[in-house]
Amino acid sequence: MHVYTIELLTSQNPDKWDTIVLQCQNGTAFHGAAWRDALDNTFKQLQPFYLLTKKDDMTIGGIPAFVFQPIPGIRLWHSMPWNLFGGPQIIDCGQLNARELITTVENYLQTASSGKGWCELCWTLSPDDTRHYGDLLTEFGYKRTERFTHILKTTEDIDTIWQDYNKRVRGAVRKAQKSGVEVIDTDNEEDLSTFYEMYLNTVKRLGGTPKPRGLMKMLLQRGIAKLAIATYQDTIIAGLLYLCYNHTVTLWCEASIPEFLQYRPNNAIFHHIITWACKEGYEWVDFGASPPENAGLIAHKEQYRAKRTDFCSYTKVVSPFKRSLWTRSESMLRKIYTWLQ
Repeated sequence: MHVYTIELLTSQNPDKWDTIVLQCQNGTAFHGAAWRDALDNTFKQLQPFYLLTKKDDMTIGGIPAFVFQPIPGIRLWHSMPWNLFGGPQIIDCGQLNARELITTVENYLQTASSGKGWCELCWTLSPDDTRHYGDLLTEFGYKRTERFTHILKTTEDIDTIWQDYNKRVRGAVRKAQKSGVEVIDTDNEEDLSTFYEMYLNTVKRLGGTPKPRGLMKMLLQRGIAKLAIATYQDTIIAGLLYLCYNHTVTLWCEASIPEFLQYRPNNAIFHHIITWACKEGYEWVDFGASPPENAGLIAHKEQYRAKRTDFCSYTKVVSPFKRSLWTRSESMLRKIYTWLQ
């Protein structure tokens, strides 16, 4: 019988983290140290709580997580925030006893939640990890929420992927090119400012909650994000901040000016990023989770032949009273945060 133990990642051993995650097949930008540092520096309400996983005293993986404190007295443990992939990152899942591992982690979290006053525990697992650990978390009393993303395999030559696109996508990319739309990656500060203003207007139009400019800037500086912009007659008309780490490119923050959508800049940007991912040897492009009710967005992603891929979040309420306080406050606090941005 193997003995699994959990150890908190501290300032004394941070160099271990990326060495581990880069050996994990499903490790993405959301699992890396740069993501941890960017969120830690940008959000006062988020405190990293990263755990190293050991088997027989040998480090075999880690669990990325944050403690979210939106208001005084309310603390929620999430792996990861915003329903992004978290969960155990294990170097060789084939040698893993999943039940023993999850039991060890759950005992650790229960003790920690009692001592630190966490009112909720929440895991968001990647598609593979949902299959590995999901049923076990359900057995431990977690409530499952089903979600899905769209993922495109990019190990093939870009010409093959181009032919697999829906003909509407190919037509839209050609129209963008003929209209004079150009797509480039940029790290220019002025371009980032222009993109961010456009991004705020896009999020407002769609009714979302924007990510702060400082977070984007730090991700770009740390090298796990790139900013693709589309220009028309020297004017930036669309952009997309995407993340690249390990085997996966993730499409993240998108923005555009509605008056220029007739030139199909978003299609041109998607094709630009997919082409880059193929050239650089990435295995996957993750188009991101979609609201189930947004049929248009889902259809748009599937036109690139990205395949719907299910994953789940698992939540356990530790303190119903404290969790209800946050539930009642969340909507108003999100509106205030959006206004501040």
